[in-house]
Amino acid sequence: MNLLTKRAEYLLPIILISLATLLFLPGRAYFAKGQWALLYLPVIVFIASRYGVKASVLTAVLAFFTWNYFFLPPFHTLFIDDPKDLLSLLVFLLVGIVVGLQTAKLKEKEAAQARLDALREADKLKSNFISSVSHELKTPLASVMATVTNLLEKDIAWNETEARGELESVRSDLDRLNTSIGSLIDFSRLESDSWQSKKAWYGVGEILGSTLAAFPEKRRQRVEIDLPNELPQMKADFVQLSRVFQTLLENALVYSGEKSKVRVGAQDNGDRLKIWVQDEGPGIPEAELTAVFKKFYRGAAAEKFPSGVGLGLAIAAEIIKSHQGKIWAENIKPHGARIVIILPKEGIK
Repeated sequence: MNLLTKRAEYLLPIILISLATLLFLPGRAYFAKGQWALLYLPVIVFIASRYGVKASVLTAVLAFFTWNYFFLPPFHTLFIDDPKDLLSLLVFLLVGIVVGLQTAKLKEKEAAQARLDALREADKLKSNFISSVSHELKTPLASVMATVTNLLEKDIAWNETEARGELESVRSDLDRLNTSIGSLIDFSRLESDSWQSKKAWYGVGEILGSTLAAFPEKRRQRVEIDLPNELPQMKADFVQLSRVFQTLLENALVYSGEKSKVRVGAQDNGDRLKIWVQDEGPGIPEAELTAVFKKFYRGAAAEKFPSGVGLGLAIAAEIIKSHQGKIWAENIKPHGARIVIILPKEGIK
Protein backbone atom coordinates (compact mmCIF):
# COMPACT_ATOMS: atom_id res chain seq x y z
CA MET A 1 0.00 0.00 0.00
CA ASN A 2 1.53 3.35 -1.01
CA LEU A 3 1.73 6.40 1.25
CA LEU A 4 -1.17 8.21 -0.45
CA THR A 5 -3.51 5.24 -0.02
CA LYS A 6 -2.39 4.85 3.60
CA ARG A 7 -3.24 8.48 4.34
CA ALA A 8 -6.61 8.20 2.60
CA GLU A 9 -7.43 5.19 4.77
CA TYR A 10 -7.47 7.43 7.85
CA LEU A 11 -8.36 10.83 6.37
CA LEU A 12 -11.40 9.73 4.39
CA PRO A 13 -13.34 8.46 7.45
CA ILE A 14 -12.83 11.87 9.14
CA ILE A 15 -13.88 13.74 5.99
CA LEU A 16 -16.97 11.61 5.29
CA ILE A 17 -18.20 11.64 8.90
CA SER A 18 -17.75 15.43 8.95
CA LEU A 19 -19.64 15.88 5.68
CA ALA A 20 -22.42 13.54 6.80
CA THR A 21 -22.75 15.47 10.06
CA LEU A 22 -22.98 18.82 8.23
CA LEU A 23 -25.64 17.30 5.99
CA PHE A 24 -27.65 15.86 8.90
CA LEU A 25 -27.50 18.88 11.28
CA PRO A 26 -30.23 21.00 9.63
CA GLY A 27 -32.70 18.16 10.19
CA ARG A 28 -31.84 17.55 13.84
CA ALA A 29 -35.16 18.92 15.04
CA TYR A 30 -37.23 16.78 12.68
CA PHE A 31 -35.98 13.26 13.44
CA ALA A 32 -35.89 11.18 16.57
CA LYS A 33 -32.46 11.14 18.18
CA GLY A 34 -32.11 7.38 17.67
CA GLN A 35 -32.62 7.59 13.92
CA TRP A 36 -29.36 9.40 13.29
CA ALA A 37 -27.36 6.29 14.02
CA LEU A 38 -28.84 4.55 10.98
CA LEU A 39 -27.69 7.38 8.72
CA TYR A 40 -24.04 6.84 9.71
CA LEU A 41 -24.07 3.12 8.93
CA PRO A 42 -23.81 3.54 5.10
CA VAL A 43 -20.64 5.61 5.67
CA ILE A 44 -19.17 2.78 7.77
CA VAL A 45 -20.08 0.19 5.12
CA PHE A 46 -18.53 2.30 2.35
CA ILE A 47 -15.26 2.79 4.22
CA ALA A 48 -15.10 -0.91 5.12
CA SER A 49 -15.60 -1.93 1.49
CA ARG A 50 -12.81 0.37 0.35
CA TYR A 51 -10.17 0.22 3.09
CA GLY A 52 -10.87 -2.74 5.33
CA VAL A 53 -11.08 -3.43 9.06
CA LYS A 54 -8.97 -0.67 10.64
CA ALA A 55 -10.62 2.13 8.70
CA SER A 56 -14.12 0.77 9.38
CA VAL A 57 -13.48 0.59 13.14
CA LEU A 58 -12.14 4.17 13.07
CA THR A 59 -15.27 5.29 11.20
CA ALA A 60 -17.55 3.57 13.73
CA VAL A 61 -15.76 5.24 16.65
CA LEU A 62 -15.92 8.66 14.95
CA ALA A 63 -19.64 8.20 14.26
CA PHE A 64 -20.12 7.15 17.90
CA PHE A 65 -18.64 10.39 19.27
CA THR A 66 -20.19 12.60 16.56
CA TRP A 67 -23.68 11.25 17.18
CA ASN A 68 -23.23 11.83 20.90
CA TYR A 69 -21.82 15.38 20.51
CA PHE A 70 -24.23 16.74 17.90
CA PHE A 71 -27.43 14.70 18.09
CA LEU A 72 -27.93 13.59 21.74
CA PRO A 73 -28.96 16.11 24.39
CA PRO A 74 -27.32 17.97 25.92
CA PHE A 75 -25.84 19.04 22.56
CA HIS A 76 -22.17 19.96 22.02
CA THR A 77 -20.96 17.93 24.96
CA LEU A 78 -19.97 14.32 25.48
CA PHE A 79 -22.06 14.14 28.66
CA ILE A 80 -25.05 11.76 28.36
CA ASP A 81 -28.16 12.78 30.29
CA ASP A 82 -30.38 9.75 29.59
CA PRO A 83 -29.05 6.24 30.42
CA LYS A 84 -31.07 4.92 27.47
CA ASP A 85 -29.00 7.12 25.17
CA LEU A 86 -25.81 5.58 26.58
CA LEU A 87 -27.18 2.12 25.84
CA SER A 88 -28.15 3.22 22.31
CA LEU A 89 -24.66 4.61 21.77
CA LEU A 90 -22.98 1.41 22.91
CA VAL A 91 -25.28 -0.73 20.79
CA PHE A 92 -24.60 1.55 17.79
CA LEU A 93 -20.84 1.29 18.32
CA LEU A 94 -21.08 -2.49 18.52
CA VAL A 95 -23.31 -2.72 15.44
CA GLY A 96 -21.08 -0.30 13.53
CA ILE A 97 -17.96 -2.30 14.30
CA VAL A 98 -19.65 -5.62 13.44
CA VAL A 99 -21.04 -4.24 10.16
CA GLY A 100 -17.62 -2.82 9.30
CA LEU A 101 -15.86 -6.08 10.15
CA GLN A 102 -18.30 -8.18 8.12
CA THR A 103 -18.08 -5.86 5.13
CA ALA A 104 -14.28 -5.85 5.30
CA LYS A 105 -14.21 -9.66 5.53
CA LEU A 106 -16.52 -9.90 2.53
CA LYS A 107 -14.17 -7.60 0.61
CA GLU A 108 -11.16 -9.72 1.57
CA LYS A 109 -13.03 -12.88 0.55
CA GLU A 110 -13.88 -11.37 -2.85
CA ALA A 111 -10.27 -10.27 -3.32
CA ALA A 112 -9.04 -13.77 -2.43
CA GLN A 113 -11.51 -15.30 -4.88
CA ALA A 114 -10.33 -12.88 -7.58
CA ARG A 115 -6.72 -13.89 -6.94
CA LEU A 116 -7.70 -17.55 -7.09
CA ASP A 117 -9.57 -17.02 -10.37
CA ALA A 118 -6.54 -15.19 -11.77
CA LEU A 119 -4.26 -18.06 -10.78
CA ARG A 120 -6.61 -20.56 -12.37
CA GLU A 121 -6.73 -18.52 -15.56
CA ALA A 122 -2.94 -18.28 -15.54
CA ASP A 123 -2.68 -22.06 -15.10
CA LYS A 124 -5.14 -22.57 -17.94
CA LEU A 125 -3.16 -20.25 -20.21
CA LYS A 126 0.03 -22.02 -19.19
CA SER A 127 -1.48 -25.40 -20.09
CA ASN A 128 -2.75 -24.05 -23.41
CA PHE A 129 0.63 -22.51 -24.07
CA ILE A 130 2.52 -25.74 -23.39
CA SER A 131 0.04 -27.78 -25.42
CA SER A 132 0.06 -25.40 -28.40
CA VAL A 133 3.80 -24.81 -28.44
CA SER A 134 4.73 -28.46 -27.99
CA HIS A 135 2.39 -29.48 -30.81
CA GLU A 136 3.35 -26.71 -33.23
CA LEU A 137 7.09 -27.06 -32.67
CA LYS A 138 7.21 -30.82 -32.48
CA THR A 139 5.10 -31.55 -35.57
CA PRO A 140 7.17 -29.66 -38.18
CA LEU A 141 10.41 -30.78 -36.54
CA ALA A 142 9.32 -34.41 -36.75
CA SER A 143 8.33 -33.94 -40.38
CA VAL A 144 11.66 -32.30 -41.23
CA MET A 145 13.58 -35.07 -39.48
CA ALA A 146 11.64 -37.75 -41.36
CA THR A 147 12.18 -36.08 -44.73
CA VAL A 148 15.88 -35.43 -44.19
CA THR A 149 16.35 -39.00 -42.97
CA ASN A 150 14.74 -40.30 -46.17
CA LEU A 151 16.94 -38.08 -48.32
CA LEU A 152 20.04 -39.41 -46.58
CA GLU A 153 19.11 -43.06 -47.06
CA LYS A 154 21.85 -44.69 -49.17
CA ASP A 155 19.62 -47.36 -50.67
CA ILE A 156 17.22 -44.80 -52.21
CA ALA A 157 18.22 -43.14 -55.47
CA TRP A 158 16.59 -39.70 -55.65
CA ASN A 159 16.28 -37.92 -58.97
CA GLU A 160 16.38 -34.14 -59.02
CA THR A 161 12.61 -33.67 -59.27
CA GLU A 162 11.87 -36.00 -56.35
CA ALA A 163 14.60 -34.45 -54.20
CA ARG A 164 13.32 -30.96 -54.94
CA GLY A 165 9.82 -32.00 -53.91
CA GLU A 166 11.11 -33.35 -50.60
CA LEU A 167 13.16 -30.20 -50.00
CA GLU A 168 10.09 -28.06 -50.72
CA SER A 169 8.31 -30.02 -48.00
CA VAL A 170 11.20 -29.32 -45.63
CA ARG A 171 11.06 -25.61 -46.44
CA SER A 172 7.31 -25.55 -45.81
CA ASP A 173 7.76 -27.20 -42.41
CA LEU A 174 10.59 -24.83 -41.50
CA ASP A 175 8.44 -21.85 -42.54
CA ARG A 176 5.70 -23.11 -40.26
CA LEU A 177 8.20 -23.53 -37.44
CA ASN A 178 9.61 -20.05 -38.04
CA THR A 179 6.11 -18.54 -38.01
CA SER A 180 5.26 -20.23 -34.68
CA ILE A 181 8.49 -19.03 -33.05
CA GLY A 182 7.99 -15.54 -34.52
CA SER A 183 4.47 -15.39 -33.08
CA LEU A 184 5.73 -16.25 -29.61
CA ILE A 185 8.46 -13.60 -29.82
CA ASP A 186 6.12 -10.92 -31.21
CA PHE A 187 3.46 -11.49 -28.56
CA SER A 188 6.06 -11.43 -25.81
CA ARG A 189 7.36 -8.10 -27.14
CA LEU A 190 3.84 -6.65 -27.30
CA GLU A 191 2.97 -7.73 -23.75
CA SER A 192 6.22 -6.29 -22.38
CA ASP A 193 5.76 -3.03 -24.36
CA SER A 194 9.17 -3.55 -25.94
CA TRP A 195 7.66 -3.47 -29.45
CA GLN A 196 6.74 0.19 -29.63
CA SER A 197 4.88 1.54 -32.65
CA LYS A 198 6.94 3.71 -35.01
CA LYS A 199 4.21 5.41 -36.99
CA ALA A 200 4.50 7.22 -40.30
CA TRP A 201 2.14 7.95 -43.20
CA TYR A 202 1.49 4.98 -45.50
CA GLY A 203 -1.15 3.93 -47.97
CA VAL A 204 -3.16 0.78 -47.32
CA GLY A 205 -2.18 -0.55 -50.74
CA GLU A 206 1.49 0.07 -50.01
CA ILE A 207 1.45 -2.08 -46.88
CA LEU A 208 -0.76 -4.75 -48.44
CA GLY A 209 1.43 -4.96 -51.54
CA SER A 210 4.58 -5.41 -49.49
CA THR A 211 2.91 -8.06 -47.35
CA LEU A 212 1.49 -9.99 -50.29
CA ALA A 213 4.86 -9.97 -52.11
CA ALA A 214 6.23 -12.35 -49.46
CA PHE A 215 3.62 -15.01 -50.32
CA PRO A 216 4.27 -17.74 -52.91
CA GLU A 217 2.94 -16.85 -56.34
CA LYS A 218 0.33 -19.60 -56.27
CA ARG A 219 -1.19 -18.10 -53.12
CA ARG A 220 -0.87 -14.51 -54.33
CA GLN A 221 -3.04 -15.36 -57.32
CA ARG A 222 -5.91 -16.21 -55.01
CA VAL A 223 -5.95 -12.76 -53.41
CA GLU A 224 -8.06 -9.97 -54.92
CA ILE A 225 -7.44 -6.44 -53.62
CA ASP A 226 -10.09 -3.80 -54.33
CA LEU A 227 -9.16 -0.37 -52.93
CA PRO A 228 -10.72 3.00 -53.84
CA ASN A 229 -8.42 5.33 -55.77
CA GLU A 230 -8.87 8.21 -53.32
CA LEU A 231 -8.34 6.16 -50.18
CA PRO A 232 -6.52 8.36 -47.63
CA GLN A 233 -3.20 7.42 -46.10
CA MET A 234 -3.03 6.24 -42.52
CA LYS A 235 -0.49 6.87 -39.81
CA ALA A 236 0.73 3.44 -38.83
CA ASP A 237 3.69 1.27 -38.00
CA PHE A 238 4.56 -0.38 -41.33
CA VAL A 239 6.03 -3.54 -39.79
CA GLN A 240 3.21 -4.01 -37.30
CA LEU A 241 0.42 -3.47 -39.85
CA SER A 242 2.23 -5.83 -42.23
CA ARG A 243 2.15 -8.41 -39.44
CA VAL A 244 -1.61 -7.92 -39.10
CA PHE A 245 -2.27 -8.26 -42.84
CA GLN A 246 0.03 -11.29 -43.04
CA THR A 247 -1.98 -13.06 -40.33
CA LEU A 248 -5.35 -12.20 -41.86
CA LEU A 249 -4.31 -13.26 -45.35
CA GLU A 250 -2.69 -16.51 -44.16
CA ASN A 251 -5.78 -17.45 -42.14
CA ALA A 252 -8.11 -16.66 -45.04
CA LEU A 253 -6.00 -18.69 -47.47
CA VAL A 254 -5.72 -21.66 -45.12
CA TYR A 255 -9.34 -21.85 -43.98
CA SER A 256 -10.87 -21.65 -47.46
CA GLY A 257 -10.62 -23.99 -50.44
CA GLU A 258 -7.44 -24.03 -52.52
CA LYS A 259 -9.25 -22.61 -55.54
CA SER A 260 -11.34 -20.05 -53.66
CA LYS A 261 -10.65 -16.33 -53.61
CA VAL A 262 -9.63 -14.12 -50.72
CA ARG A 263 -10.85 -10.55 -51.06
CA VAL A 264 -9.37 -7.47 -49.43
CA GLY A 265 -11.30 -4.21 -49.44
CA ALA A 266 -11.33 -0.81 -47.78
CA GLN A 267 -13.45 2.31 -47.63
CA ASP A 268 -13.27 5.80 -46.19
CA ASN A 269 -16.27 6.36 -43.93
CA GLY A 270 -15.47 10.00 -43.24
CA ASP A 271 -14.56 9.69 -39.60
CA ARG A 272 -12.83 6.34 -39.89
CA LEU A 273 -11.05 3.99 -42.28
CA LYS A 274 -12.49 0.50 -42.67
CA ILE A 275 -10.40 -2.40 -43.98
CA TRP A 276 -11.51 -6.01 -44.32
CA VAL A 277 -10.23 -9.41 -45.42
CA GLN A 278 -12.81 -12.05 -46.30
CA ASP A 279 -12.69 -15.63 -47.51
CA GLU A 280 -15.06 -18.21 -48.97
CA GLY A 281 -14.48 -20.84 -46.31
CA PRO A 282 -16.93 -22.40 -43.85
CA GLY A 283 -16.96 -19.33 -41.59
CA ILE A 284 -16.43 -19.09 -37.85
CA PRO A 285 -18.85 -20.63 -35.32
CA GLU A 286 -20.85 -17.89 -33.62
CA ALA A 287 -19.50 -18.90 -30.21
CA GLU A 288 -15.92 -18.34 -31.44
CA LEU A 289 -16.26 -14.94 -33.12
CA THR A 290 -14.83 -13.20 -30.06
CA ALA A 291 -12.75 -16.06 -28.70
CA VAL A 292 -10.53 -16.26 -31.80
CA PHE A 293 -8.77 -13.08 -30.65
CA LYS A 294 -7.74 -14.60 -27.31
CA LYS A 295 -4.17 -15.75 -26.90
CA PHE A 296 -3.51 -19.46 -27.42
CA TYR A 297 -7.08 -20.01 -28.59
CA ARG A 298 -7.40 -22.65 -31.27
CA GLY A 299 -10.92 -23.20 -32.54
CA ALA A 300 -12.63 -26.34 -33.75
CA ALA A 301 -11.32 -25.82 -37.28
CA ALA A 302 -7.71 -26.02 -36.04
CA GLU A 303 -7.97 -29.83 -36.08
CA LYS A 304 -8.78 -29.86 -39.79
CA PHE A 305 -6.30 -27.27 -41.05
CA PRO A 306 -2.64 -26.45 -40.35
CA SER A 307 -2.62 -23.85 -37.57
CA GLY A 308 -0.16 -22.01 -35.37
CA VAL A 309 0.10 -21.61 -31.64
CA GLY A 310 -3.11 -19.61 -31.41
CA LEU A 311 -1.43 -16.19 -31.27
CA GLY A 312 -1.88 -14.74 -34.76
CA LEU A 313 -5.19 -12.97 -34.20
CA ALA A 314 -4.26 -12.12 -30.59
CA ILE A 315 -1.17 -10.31 -31.92
CA ALA A 316 -3.28 -8.59 -34.59
CA ALA A 317 -5.76 -7.41 -31.95
CA GLU A 318 -2.96 -6.00 -29.75
CA ILE A 319 -1.42 -4.15 -32.69
CA ILE A 320 -4.74 -2.65 -33.80
CA LYS A 321 -5.43 -1.65 -30.19
CA SER A 322 -2.07 0.16 -30.07
CA HIS A 323 -3.21 2.07 -33.18
CA GLN A 324 -6.40 3.13 -31.30
CA GLY A 325 -8.44 0.98 -33.65
CA LYS A 326 -10.87 -1.92 -33.46
CA ILE A 327 -10.93 -5.40 -34.97
CA TRP A 328 -13.64 -8.03 -35.06
CA ALA A 329 -14.76 -11.13 -36.93
CA GLU A 330 -18.08 -11.72 -38.67
CA ASN A 331 -19.61 -14.28 -40.99
CA ILE A 332 -20.83 -13.49 -44.50
CA LYS A 333 -23.44 -15.12 -46.72
CA PRO A 334 -23.67 -17.60 -48.30
CA HIS A 335 -20.50 -18.72 -46.50
CA GLY A 336 -17.18 -17.34 -45.41
CA ALA A 337 -15.62 -15.19 -42.73
CA ARG A 338 -14.62 -11.52 -42.71
CA ILE A 339 -12.15 -9.81 -40.40
CA VAL A 340 -12.82 -6.08 -40.14
CA ILE A 341 -10.37 -3.41 -38.99
CA ILE A 342 -11.39 0.12 -38.04
CA LEU A 343 -8.82 2.92 -37.77
CA PRO A 344 -10.00 6.25 -36.29
CA LYS A 345 -9.94 9.50 -38.24
CA GLU A 346 -7.11 10.88 -36.07
CA GLY A 347 -4.83 8.40 -37.77
CA ILE A 348 -5.93 9.20 -41.33
CA LYS A 349 -4.35 11.70 -43.70
